[in-house]
Amino acid sequence: MRSVLIAVLVFLVSAGSCLADYDRSKDWFNGMTYRERIRTQFLLVFTGDYTALVDGAFGRLTYAGLTSFQNHRDFFPDGVLKPGQKLVLQRDGLDLVKRVGFETSHETASGLTLGVPVKLFETSSPTERGHLRRAHDGSIELETWRVARHESGYETLYRRLTGPQSGRVIRYRTFRNDFFVVSGRQDGRDFYLRVMKTPQDSRGFSLFWEPKHTVFMNRLALAMSSSMSASRAGGNGGPDITGDPAPRQNSLNRTIPLPETAPSRSAGSGTGS
Repeated sequence: MRSVLIAVLVFLVSAGSCLADYDRSKDWFNGMTYRERIRTQFLLVFTGDYTALVDGAFGRLTYAGLTSFQNHRDFFPDGVLKPGQKLVLQRDGLDLVKRVGFETSHETASGLTLGVPVKLFETSSPTERGHLRRAHDGSIELETWRVARHESGYETLYRRLTGPQSGRVIRYRTFRNDFFVVSGRQDGRDFYLRVMKTPQDSRGFSLFWEPKHTVFMNRLALAMSSSMSASRAGGNGGPDITGDPAPRQNSLNRTIPLPETAPSRSAGSGTGS
């Protein structure tokens, strides 16, 4: 009986400590500016610790990403990044950004602005609906596109992309009024699709890669999805994740674009609600 009481007390103390850490992490995170919160989540995406869409909002998934980062680097996992830990996050997150050349692309044909890992692709060519990029060995392929409403409605497009297809296995799907995401495997390759709805059309990208690239491509797919927005003439690149006061426009780790509007909060968002 005594051992049971001790176990219960240990559990209650542990639960109380976790709740206190969560609240402190929330206060710390929300004490940053919106751009700083966005930048932190993007960096956590690139380190592989945050696995939700970047939205600048705090919730269980943001807390999990912060503590995961701390755990992986032997920091105390309280969800509050000390100045030295923030420098480590910047260093580790930007390592992938620099290696793949992740930079902002504004496309006229597809009407999209999104981050693109340009170093991964050897060939790049315009298409009737957007742009097509391929790796030198064909193991990674990115296509951006736009479909007018009179050709296919937004919901019809979703049904078509999630309907039964030979060789396709869907592992994840989510449908919202303004965007949808579908991911899975097609003919032995992993894929990720994100499509956004505008009054005139549907715009999106499809990303395919061979399983050997899965570790870093999962991160890049999420970063691209989080950075995607409708293009506008003269649009800016959004928040700087490099930390440089005045990043050069030709830098390979240039700014990452903000969405035109705040992303919808969902089970895949930082809120974790």
